Amino acid sequence: MKLSSRMEKLPPIPTLAMNTKAGELRAKGVDVISFAAGEPDFDTPDHIKEAASKALFEGETKYTAVKGIPSLREEICNWVLDNKGVSYDPEKEVVVTVGGKQSVFNSLHCLLEEGDEVVIPSPIWVAYEPVANLTGAKVVLVEAKEENAFKATADDFKKAITSKTKLVVINSPCNPTGCVYTRAELEKLSEVILDSNAMILSDEIYGKILYDGEEHVSIASISEEMKHKTLILDGFSKTYAMTGWRMGYTLGPPEIIKAMDTLQGQSTSNVTTFAQYGGIAALKGSHDFLNDWIEKYDERRKKIVEGLRSIDGIDVVMPKGAFYVFPRINGLFGLEGPDGVLQNSVDVGLFFLEHARCAAVPGAGFGDDNFIRFSYATSTENILEGIDRIGSAVSMLK
Repeated sequence: MKLSSRMEKLPPIPTLAMNTKAGELRAKGVDVISFAAGEPDFDTPDHIKEAASKALFEGETKYTAVKGIPSLREEICNWVLDNKGVSYDPEKEVVVTVGGKQSVFNSLHCLLEEGDEVVIPSPIWVAYEPVANLTGAKVVLVEAKEENAFKATADDFKKAITSKTKLVVINSPCNPTGCVYTRAELEKLSEVILDSNAMILSDEIYGKILYDGEEHVSIASISEEMKHKTLILDGFSKTYAMTGWRMGYTLGPPEIIKAMDTLQGQSTSNVTTFAQYGGIAALKGSHDFLNDWIEKYDERRKKIVEGLRSIDGIDVVMPKGAFYVFPRINGLFGLEGPDGVLQNSVDVGLFFLEHARCAAVPGAGFGDDNFIRFSYATSTENILEGIDRIGSAVSMLK
């Protein structure tokens, strides 16, 4: 059976592929430390699980509105007003999606078509470019330079935007680099967007995971005009350790949210009903657990950066948000290991997996082959052991 040509545009997602390889090795008894998974290593807080369980046993197992139950949409809008300073109508301006990926898929498919352009900074999360390609739109990549902490400037975006640009994507804090855009940087970018025909898709899923006094600013909060040109993507996975619950949301102009609701109605329909009650508990309940989690992330962040910087051929910018580091590893290119010469980030990733028993995600999937992504959402013990293993493996190279 011949598959459709559109599937040729859609590669396997590299973050899951590397984590799967690590799992396969573990199943064979190999002691692998995985730095590949983009999810917290903490458990979902009990009050959230209890709310979902209570809803399940009270019979909340039927279909709901595609865009989510009214009480969840109302709590999302309350939380966004309190935490981002932007007001939304829970009836017309928010849709609950099956994870953040569905927000990306729905947004791009509702806005883009053949002939349009979408501007995406690179490096960035792996899903944006493939899904945009699937719509038939042209992807225009903007280099987010390492010397500017992996942040593209307003001038960089301005040079990339044309009359055909329909959408600009930003992700702050960013996966994979951990960069965080400042208010001043977003104000300058908003001027560029308002002077164009483009909208902006602002991925804010890591907005609560920040370090060194950094502030999360939603570009939608810059002005009322900017709010009307912004789609906010957010969700429960990272803040509440709910990756497997598959629950995200998008906020934006009513006509776009209505279109997303229609598209989702023809695909997944609503998010699992009793899980939505867990979402309400997450938003309304105490967030004190985050203080402990971020304290642990911060300790790990410093340990992994210090460790990677101690290895010849590797350097890394200190991240300011999320739970990833994105070290430069092209200093290892041209060196020879047991399996041959390392030529790119995939070679380095496989070398780390096979000879250091550590899984990390090659930077090629994020748009820059000179880097590799490590998640430090794992124990400090794993980080220290992993650094030792990688250091020993690198010392084998000639």
